[in-house]
Amino acid sequence: MTDTPTTSQQPTRRPRPPEFEFENDFLDPGEEYVPIRVNSPVGRRIVSGVVAVFLALAIVAGLGVVWAMRQLDPPGEQGAKVDKVTVPRGATLDSIATLLAAKKVISSAPVFGLYAKVRGVGGAWKAGDYVKFRENSSMNEATAVLAAGPVPPQSTALTIVPGTRLAEVLPVIARSFPSITVDQLKATLDSGRITSKYLPPDSKNFEGLMAPDTYEFPKKASPELILQKLVDQQTSVMDKLGYGRAEALAGRSAYDLITMASLIEKEAGDPPDEKAKIARVINNRLDTNEILGIDAAVLYGLGRRNGGLTKEDLAVDTPYNTRIKQGLPPTPICMPGSEALAAAIQPAQGDWIYYVLISKNPSTHLFTASASEFQAAKAKAQAEGVF
Repeated sequence: MTDTPTTSQQPTRRPRPPEFEFENDFLDPGEEYVPIRVNSPVGRRIVSGVVAVFLALAIVAGLGVVWAMRQLDPPGEQGAKVDKVTVPRGATLDSIATLLAAKKVISSAPVFGLYAKVRGVGGAWKAGDYVKFRENSSMNEATAVLAAGPVPPQSTALTIVPGTRLAEVLPVIARSFPSITVDQLKATLDSGRITSKYLPPDSKNFEGLMAPDTYEFPKKASPELILQKLVDQQTSVMDKLGYGRAEALAGRSAYDLITMASLIEKEAGDPPDEKAKIARVINNRLDTNEILGIDAAVLYGLGRRNGGLTKEDLAVDTPYNTRIKQGLPPTPICMPGSEALAAAIQPAQGDWIYYVLISKNPSTHLFTASASEFQAAKAKAQAEGVF
């Protein structure tokens, strides 16, 4: 005979709270369990941990989105024109992406490849020379250039960069068109057949009057066609900036402003606002009858493009020696780009009289109206090997 346990001998089960009752309950009704309540210390730790994990995942995902967006469309404006990108025959999407990344057109080759695949583009891009690319482009801008196609085989691309001198432009043209010589180009300029409304009367010096840009010409283009196109493009740029009303807008002749723009082009550093600031320094010095002291003009008069200047160099009496001659040089000293031309006709506001290079990378100047501050900054820059 076995003894039947009394009710008091039955194991005691804690009733399940209502909040733990589910339609599909995985708990065995006969098992012991300890409910974890949200407002208990253990519950709070678990909830906090779960929330922290989700927040971390959200932050990582957000950072990933920001990074991807920066690759698709980098911050800031597009950069300088890329001279030429040649897509070879049989190039794959990956090889084109790598080529564009190497030329700094895009920031990420893998992202570009993924973007092109998602957009369904990239299968029909043609081999050839592309001359419309710019550094720091968005993926959309880069694919648009590719979609427009390369320079036609029967055409020749010509690129003139801002700051190029006339004496350098002519050899660039001659290299691009083997049938044309530098002497032929000079003769064409001297013939009077090339015209510009901004060229002073009785002058045949086209320094500053050809637009830095990328052009397409027929392979058999004549010297006259090429040179007139470069001049017409600069005329169009200046017309849009108001150079036809230079005296009314800036109180100086259009030719003086072109000359000023050429100085700005050679002197300005990397920050975008420097061109307008240098324009103001030049204006302030001209207005107070101070010499400009611009070494780029001194070098031009010496027939040199760059390099240091000795005391002997600074004493050479040329019309372009702004260390000893007052006022602007007699002609521009290079082909200024549109930004320098815009700065010349609309300078920044300021009382600056001096500027000095204080950093080489990026190239940056300090602007000041104080001679003592200028001298101190100059000494510091020299001590640090900036120049």
